[in-house]
Amino acid sequence: LKQVRSSSPAPLISVHSLKGTMLKYAWPLIYALFLGMLCANGQEEDVVDDQDIEEEAMTKEQLRALHAKFDADSNGKISLQEVMGFAEKMSKAIAGKDVVAILEEIDTDKDGKLSLQEHLNDIHNQADGGDAEEMKELEKRKETETNKFKSADVDGDGVLGPEEVPGLFYPETHPGVLDVTVRETMRQKDHDGDGKLTAKEFWEFGAEDSEQDQLSDEEIKDFQQLDIDGSGTLDESELKAWESGQFHTQAAMVKLLEICDKDGDMQCNMEELENAREELAASDAQYHLIEWAEHHEL
Repeated sequence: LKQVRSSSPAPLISVHSLKGTMLKYAWPLIYALFLGMLCANGQEEDVVDDQDIEEEAMTKEQLRALHAKFDADSNGKISLQEVMGFAEKMSKAIAGKDVVAILEEIDTDKDGKLSLQEHLNDIHNQADGGDAEEMKELEKRKETETNKFKSADVDGDGVLGPEEVPGLFYPETHPGVLDVTVRETMRQKDHDGDGKLTAKEFWEFGAEDSEQDQLSDEEIKDFQQLDIDGSGTLDESELKAWESGQFHTQAAMVKLLEICDKDGDMQCNMEELENAREELAASDAQYHLIEWAEHHEL
C-alpha cells in the first residue's frame, strides 16, 4: 500500500503549535479511523448507529447561536462569504487564547514576552540531537524560524508581546509569517528548483516511489482545485491556500451549505441549519462547529 502523504512541512511545526493543532484536527481523524474500522469489518459507512450520530450532533440551541454569529448582515440567511469571514475571525481568536500557555512555557525569563533566542533555544531542545543531515536541516529550520519571528515582530522591538506571538505559531493569522512558511514549503518540495510544484512534488513522491505509484483520485482532485490557473503546477500564491488551511475550511463550509441548503440558493437559514444537525455530525464541518461553539461557550 502506498504511504499516506503529508502536504504540510513537518519541520516547521513546533511542539507548542501542535498542542492547538492536535485539538483542532483530532475529531475528524478519530471519526475517519472509526469509519475505517467499520469498513475493515465488512460494514459500510452508512451503518453508523443513529445513537452515535445523535451523541456527536450539535444541539439545536448551539446551532441557532452559531447561525446568529455567522449572519453578518442579519438577513436571516448565511452565505459562504459570511461563514468564511467568521472562520477567519475565529482562527485569530482561538490562536490568541492558545498561545497564552505556549508563552508561559517558553518565556524562560518570565518577562511576558518571547525573545528570538528563547524561541530558537526551544526549537533546539525539541531536536534532541540527530545525525549530521538532521542537524543541517535543524539549522535551516532555525533560519526559517528567525525569518518568521522577524515578520511577526510588528513593532520591530526584537521581542514578541502577547499580541504578536500568535502570528509566529499560527502563520495563517499573519500574512507575513504565512509568506515565510509558504516559501519554506516550496523550498522543501520543489525538487527541480523551478519555483513551482508538480502534483507529485506537492504530494511528496520521492525516489523510493516506483513508476507504478500513482496519485489517488482525491489527491488529483485537491491539486486541480488548488491549481487556479490550470497550469499543471502550483506557485506560491496557489500554495498559500493549502498552507493557511483555508482550502480545507472552505471545503468543509461548502459541504455545510450543500447539506443545509434545501431551496437551492446556496444560503442557509436557521431552520435549515437546525434540521441538518445529524447530517452535519457526520461531515468535516462538524469539528469546526464544535470548536467555535466551545470557544464561545455555547
